[in-house]
Amino acid sequence: MAKRKIIMLVSDGLGDRPSARLEHKTPLQAASTPNLDELSVSSSLGLVYPIAPGVTPGSDTSHLALFGLDPYIYYRGRGPFEALGADMDLGPGDLAFRGNFATVDDNFMVLDRRAGRELPEAPDLVSYLNERLKIQGVRVALRHTTEHRFALVIREAGREAEVTDTDPHVTGERILPCKPKNASPESARMAAVVNSITAEAHTLLESHPLNEKRKKDGRQKANAILLRGGGTLSELPGVPVRYSLSAACISGTAVIRGICKALQIETPRVAGVTGDSKTDIKAKARAVIRALDEKDFVFVHFKATDAAGHDKNPELKVTMVEKLDQLVGEIMNGLKGNEVFAVTADHSTPVDLGEHSADPVPLLISAPDVFADGGRFTESAAAFGHIGRLRGLDLMGVLLNQANRVEKFGE
Repeated sequence: MAKRKIIMLVSDGLGDRPSARLEHKTPLQAASTPNLDELSVSSSLGLVYPIAPGVTPGSDTSHLALFGLDPYIYYRGRGPFEALGADMDLGPGDLAFRGNFATVDDNFMVLDRRAGRELPEAPDLVSYLNERLKIQGVRVALRHTTEHRFALVIREAGREAEVTDTDPHVTGERILPCKPKNASPESARMAAVVNSITAEAHTLLESHPLNEKRKKDGRQKANAILLRGGGTLSELPGVPVRYSLSAACISGTAVIRGICKALQIETPRVAGVTGDSKTDIKAKARAVIRALDEKDFVFVHFKATDAAGHDKNPELKVTMVEKLDQLVGEIMNGLKGNEVFAVTADHSTPVDLGEHSADPVPLLISAPDVFADGGRFTESAAAFGHIGRLRGLDLMGVLLNQANRVEKFGE
């Protein structure tokens, strides 16, 4: 029985709800998706609860589940994944965060959590903070990832260090004080350190010449940092050993690259492949096909659908769904026809909500011998497909079975 290769394409935040702004359609329903439509005609469809019904997933916890790891067991914070994805080295006691540049007023009230999202000055601001941000008794390192985002690591914080976020996650509220999550001395010390970092970073950024220029140009200052997802790195079972698969990840999104690195999936840097709407579709597809020549399993991540959902921009999300469709077409053109090709999402980000939701996400599985459901790839069509409804933890087993890679359980 010939074993097949597997491609799993995850479109971040793809799932949605009908929106009055799209004539009561979802972005998937409203978009022109000829490649997904062609693929869907001969594919099986279904719905996936990335973690469980009624649970709103984060991108980090949902991806762990999609790779078959129970996030209730293995998840210890998003920060370490963000740092790994930014190619930062992490020691066992390093405390890592994901961070945003943000805009605050004189009272640390958050006016914009993303400082306008488009932040070309971000790499320079990160370099400036690395040079000037000095907190007594610790070493702090930052690295820019994409747009307004960065990773921050406090070296040798201690394995027991667990602290809360400073990001209030909404505008109109003040930056939160960091607090210890447990009674360990490391946690108490690190909470104080994080609060010092917040204050010192604001002082440094407020008067930076680049921010003065942004103000003069009528743009918001990137005069503060918001930190969340703090955690230390835990050991995770690797995909190659767990599933007997050689594996590669094609993504420009730091947290996804970090998760894949932690799971021992090869994660090459591909020129033009970014974690935003400007990602080079053709370069990404070429990298997928190259990886498929050498690997049994290729994971592909597409970010821009999620950002449009968070921005509550239905027209942009439709455009990003159509860009996803172009990526699917480019990948299809390079396939040999005997692969297992799955398309799904890590969570829903409804455009009218602007946040993740607990709604299930659509799933498409293409292979030479699947039960074909026909029709378009939409949330409503997926609800009636042969696959039915799965949890994220089930997906890898379903794909391995379709790829003739599952060993018999018992005699």
